Amino acid sequence: MNIAQAKQIPLQIIVEHLGGRYSHTDRKGEVWYFSPFRPGEKTASFKINPKTNKWHDFGQTGSGKAQGIGGDGLDLWSDYHHKDRRFGIKEALQELARLNPSAYQKGNVGTKKEQGQHRPKQQPPRYKILKIADRITFIGLKEELQRRRISYELANLYLKQGYILDTVTGKKYYGILFENDKGGYEVSIPNPKRQECFKTCIGAKASTYIQPLKDCEKADVFEGFWDWLSWLEMKKIKHPIHHSFILNSTSLSGEVSERIISMRENIDSVFLFMDNDEAGFQSTYKIAGLLDKNDTKIGSFEYQYKNHKDLNAYWQNQNR
Repeated sequence: MNIAQAKQIPLQIIVEHLGGRYSHTDRKGEVWYFSPFRPGEKTASFKINPKTNKWHDFGQTGSGKAQGIGGDGLDLWSDYHHKDRRFGIKEALQELARLNPSAYQKGNVGTKKEQGQHRPKQQPPRYKILKIADRITFIGLKEELQRRRISYELANLYLKQGYILDTVTGKKYYGILFENDKGGYEVSIPNPKRQECFKTCIGAKASTYIQPLKDCEKADVFEGFWDWLSWLEMKKIKHPIHHSFILNSTSLSGEVSERIISMRENIDSVFLFMDNDEAGFQSTYKIAGLLDKNDTKIGSFEYQYKNHKDLNAYWQNQNR
């Protein structure tokens, strides 16, 4: 499948594959879903225009594609898997190729009746966790921890080992699991040759909150769990001294901001640790804008690792 073909896949197929739930079709023929980014929402906020095959998520704010705002199917896939479209395009095409566009003829949707007749069955998740272990023992995962400079002791406090099945290829992998607040798992499967990880989410998508041991009025917000663990390593601590929020996806910036606002009696200062890319910049801008309205003090630490993609990349290259 090439890019042009991927853009022709009706968005309803992709949305439902990602867990979005159909709500209704309005008078203009635009199709509304409960957003795949917020599975628990009670008011549908995700709109698809079948004529243009474009989407818009009203539960997000900001600008630019692949930030949870809107775009085509590739933008949606990239944002959901918190990947930069420029680098995740090959992976996106492979994933979208397994969908069955014939189950949903483009141009045949736009009315409630047709929506009910032609809406495709929700595809089962591609990846399935076969077994979870509380301690990381597989040598390949230990090597990934070493590459990222995360100690074995710290990793075993917050991470788990998963044995994962790719239901498409039948292959099985060991992966590193980080649990989110809805019981889903952020998954990292290392690729030693490329010195990188394949990342996905199995189960419900959500952010992760880690409470400090003692009362504290400060909070730290990280884009991913590797960055958060890197910060703990840099500070030489095993448990955060501030409230810690791990987004697990920049598309959850708004939800995390709202949660921090709801805790304003306990949190008066927030420090951001976003990636040094467009998605990270947009997330910083969004969180800062929302929290500033509530008189929350905001600081950004991106300058500390300005010559690196993210905090973990910076940490990997220290003293080496």
